[in-house]
This record gives sequence, C-alpha cells and structure tokens, in this order.
Amino acid sequence: MSLRSVVALALMFAFVGSAARAQDQNLWRSFAEKLPPGAFVVVRLSNGSTLKGHLVRVTSDTITVLPKTRLPVPARALAFADVESIGNPKEGMSPGAKVLATAGAAGGVVFGIFLAVVAASGGWD
Repeated sequence: MSLRSVVALALMFAFVGSAARAQDQNLWRSFAEKLPPGAFVVVRLSNGSTLKGHLVRVTSDTITVLPKTRLPVPARALAFADVESIGNPKEGMSPGAKVLATAGAAGGVVFGIFLAVVAASGGWD
C-alpha cells in the first residue's frame, strides 16, 4: 500500500469518527433539553468518570449538574464534547430513609410479638 493510501484512509477514519462524535453530542443535547430542571441524571464522561446529580441548566454546548454528594459542592458545567452518555434513572431512597424504614418495620414486628405474648398469657391481670 502506498503512503498516499494510508494517509487517505487515516483522514477518512478521522472524519467519520469526528462526524459520529458530533452526532452523539447533538443526541445527548436534545435528550438533556427534554428533561425538566432538577431531574436526577447520571452523566458518564469520556474520561471514564461518572457524575450523579440534579440537572440545573442545558445550553448549546454544556450541561450543568449539581452533584449529589453528602457535603454540598458547587454545580459543574460539563461540555457535551466530554459526555459519553446521560441517564435519567429513578432516584432511590437515601441511606437515612432506608435505616428509618428498617427500624420502623423491626419495631412493628417486636411490638406485634409483644401483643401476641400478652394476649396468649390471658391479658393484663
């Protein structure tokens, strides 16, 4: 294969790759624009990192997300060029809510057993 052929193939693949990347950016931009402000999103970036948080704003070239962290942090503006994917899963219960629900259920079971023991022994004589 001649040097011109190799260079031509390399340029063709670079052009096709950049065109596909621009199409992906438009796809994610249109998806993000349809989400309401405050929606829970999971953004996967091209560097492999993932950001979970709430959507703040969408512009023509960035998406701004308020990260969901234990301690408050400022909102992050992410360029659509760096976005691999955007997901909109349902936000689950917080860890504190899970603990309270479990404690309430366990307390209800213990109280139910207590009432059954009292009723079986003949009441409160």
